Amino acid sequence: MHVRHRKGFYPLPPALMREIDELVENGEFLSRSEFIKEAVRFFFLHYESPEELWEKYKLLAKGRKIPSEEEIEKPLEEVDEEWKRSRSS
Repeated sequence: MHVRHRKGFYPLPPALMREIDELVENGEFLSRSEFIKEAVRFFFLHYESPEELWEKYKLLAKGRKIPSEEEIEKPLEEVDEEWKRSRSS
């Protein structure tokens, strides 16, 4: 799956996609897109600050197998940079 972005598409890390697919296969979500919509909704409901978000992430991550930072970081940095460029123009 790819995240649509103003300048194109960015692939989601394979480990993250496996986690999402597992949730869909277990019937916790109807589809990948439903999961993503719910994840974004959850994020906006709970977002307070970057520091607070990171602390919550660390607490939640202790009990779950999650993709490595390297697998997640690069696509997110690319999207972040593009977002910053689009906001400054």
